[in-house]
Amino acid sequence: MSLITISELGKDYGPHTILDGISLRLARGEKVGIVGKNGGGKTTLLRLLLGIEEPTRGNIRVARGVRIGYLSQIARLDESKTILEEAETALASVADAEAHLRETELALASEPENEDLLDAYGAAQDRYEFSGGESARASLLASLEAMGLPEKDWDKPVSVLSGGEKTRLSMAKLLATTPDVLALDEPTNHLDIRAVEWLEGFLQRFPGAVLLVSHDRRFLENTANAIWDVEATGVTPYSGGYAFYKEKRERVRAEQLELYQRQQAEIARTEEYIRRNKAGQNTRIAMGRQKRLDRLERLERPDAEAQGVKAKLASSGRSGENVVVAEKASKSFGSKPILDKADFILRRGQKIGIVGPNGTGKTTMLEILLGEQPLDSGFLKLGHGVTVAVHRQDEDDFEGEETVLEAFYERSGQTIAEARSHLAKFLFTGDDVFKPISALSGGERSKLRMALMVLSPANVLILDEPTNHLDVWSCDALTDALKAFPSTLLVVSHDRALLDAVTDHTLAFEGDGKVALHEGSYAVYRATKATPLPTAPTTRRKAEPEPIKANAFQLSKERARLQKRVAALEEEIGKLETELATVEAALASGEGDAITLAAEHTKLSGQLEAKLADWEQTAADAEALV
Repeated sequence: MSLITISELGKDYGPHTILDGISLRLARGEKVGIVGKNGGGKTTLLRLLLGIEEPTRGNIRVARGVRIGYLSQIARLDESKTILEEAETALASVADAEAHLRETELALASEPENEDLLDAYGAAQDRYEFSGGESARASLLASLEAMGLPEKDWDKPVSVLSGGEKTRLSMAKLLATTPDVLALDEPTNHLDIRAVEWLEGFLQRFPGAVLLVSHDRRFLENTANAIWDVEATGVTPYSGGYAFYKEKRERVRAEQLELYQRQQAEIARTEEYIRRNKAGQNTRIAMGRQKRLDRLERLERPDAEAQGVKAKLASSGRSGENVVVAEKASKSFGSKPILDKADFILRRGQKIGIVGPNGTGKTTMLEILLGEQPLDSGFLKLGHGVTVAVHRQDEDDFEGEETVLEAFYERSGQTIAEARSHLAKFLFTGDDVFKPISALSGGERSKLRMALMVLSPANVLILDEPTNHLDVWSCDALTDALKAFPSTLLVVSHDRALLDAVTDHTLAFEGDGKVALHEGSYAVYRATKATPLPTAPTTRRKAEPEPIKANAFQLSKERARLQKRVAALEEEIGKLETELATVEAALASGEGDAITLAAEHTKLSGQLEAKLADWEQTAADAEALV
């Protein structure tokens, strides 16, 4: 039985259609990764499912009793409260249920024979147990510990927490509500790698369903068993993990491109025939072909792949052998050591991933290296002949009301024409360049910073969380650009796919000012430093909800109906596959009308995809009733 059913959903903002004609279902235990380009509608879809926004058309049905827990990109916390006080706000429903239970107990004590009060007391008990009951607080405290917020810190004000710590506090609160569906919008932003790995483990064990908007490719692969691809106002569902989705998507697009090219070639041949024969003895044939051409449903040209940034990173030439040298480098903030007599040398051509828990000093070390902060003692300097380009995490000097083009033009030194051409490589095309900075998403601001960075050729790139806010295709494009960069790279990141693809050394911040350089990517370092991850708290689960209560006879009848539907769908799928194979054989042989065959192939492929999706869901529904 589906927990959430979406039917013909559409959402408009004024004259702009963001989503249209979407029909999807979320099953129990399904963990869906929602992907798509920045600004394409991923968060809008999530907000519609949560009831935060109303659809323009269509409807969303949530099964009775299903609770959805939501973690937004921006933590909404009361910074005047302590960590524990803020966490306990998650137990408001439990506190209300307990207060009602106690009131009912008192009333029943005075009238123990009152049947109405007995019924009310039973209902109050059910409500209290449903909300978590006595175990709710224990589960909340366990969630705080597991999310890296230990008891010794619970009296600290929320205002002193980092962005990652606020995300973890929000997650602990969310888990305390025991949701049936977790809806998470970019949950790995601001989390360090250890916290991301813990969250992965938790989601893998979580018995409920998950809706997950993320750009973290490794995280998606490790947590999602289905993908919803949001593109061009529609959503295409794919069964299987992220790697399966990506391979299938590329294959389908390649097939669509081939059909498009065949149709275009046939159109060109037909038009040439018409041009040569419209005034000759074959005029009637030419006119007939013109009519067929006019009626033809023309295929749209598909992109070979979704667009990502086209960053090309140039090197300014050869630096000295030693790019960064640290000798007994020490730095503290109060009693907290950031660097404690650190000794390491980073050499020309190395690709170094800088990793460690949030707050251990990764960004501070980069600021010291760039001369923006002093050391307490020791030596930490760039080597001879080093020229640096820097991409900083969520930091720029853009003014809110200036446009993208104005911001880039004033800082780049290029002409307007050169600026527009360069911005197009970073997906700012057409009227996009006239958008005010204040209207840009986090990913768009990041791409604008990157567009400026690549204009300054350097032999050392320093990148602080460069994939934050980028969509998955821009992450892939950036990864390819960094792999091709011929000089030295220093990258602070929690994106393990990026680190493993790009880096060959790992500079690990291990706490208390300890820093060590290891040979190999993050995966190699992680394998040598394998330690148990924090244990996830036991998740309290109530009985699985049903939209309606059903007896054994009703369940058996419904199961039989679904099994009959599965058999009928299998027969229909077999027929469609046979028809599709016949059309593909005709296209491969070059016989027949290629235009008509291409159109038929497109129609049959769409019908088959829809039937397969229907079969998968119907079979899953039937199996759930066993």
